[in-house]
Amino acid sequence: MHDTKLSNRTSLRLQVVADVICPWCYIGKRSLDLALDQLAAQGVDVEIEWIPYQLNPTIPAEGMDRKQFRTMRFGWENSLAMDARAIEAGRRFGAEFNYQIQTRTPNTVAAHALARLAYAEGGAVLQDEVIDALFTAYFTQGKDIGDHAVLERIAEEAGMQPGALRRSLSTQDEIRTFDAEIKSLGVNSVPSYLMDGQLLFSGSQDIQGYVNLLSRAAGRPG
Repeated sequence: MHDTKLSNRTSLRLQVVADVICPWCYIGKRSLDLALDQLAAQGVDVEIEWIPYQLNPTIPAEGMDRKQFRTMRFGWENSLAMDARAIEAGRRFGAEFNYQIQTRTPNTVAAHALARLAYAEGGAVLQDEVIDALFTAYFTQGKDIGDHAVLERIAEEAGMQPGALRRSLSTQDEIRTFDAEIKSLGVNSVPSYLMDGQLLFSGSQDIQGYVNLLSRAAGRPG
């Protein structure tokens, strides 16, 4: 017997370009997760691949003191105002920020390499677990996600095979290549969203915004 429910479903493959120290990428993920539940209920299934982007590609491998880095880049008072905006925006979607316990701004190459390995070895579901854990570790728990011990724990708790961090370290040049290629496409802000290698839209959305944009991409009314 033909199952009309199954035949009426549409599948999308969405690439999310993000850096794991970008607050709006974290907020966007929390909002997008809620939107994906709504879309699934409407017959649109979305598989996500996270694509690495470095906001601070020249930061030292060991990272920097956060206050020093943010003061140099934005000015400290401006940085505090930016943090306050992110905290307020995140509340709507369950993105919890604890900036008061953050001490480091990390280089994110190793974190991205771990997330890419998760995608290679376990697909979208495992990569999503790792990305979520990286956001939570950095923004909510105040951990240094450039620290190999922190990344080792994230890999283990996400269910990656033993030795994941060691395996991922050899792929860091690939992450830099990914970053350069995505920027060469004209993507210069995150989060950005691609389908079939083409930019679909940029910027974090509220839940209905994601539902509308992705419904349209699926050829359905929002």
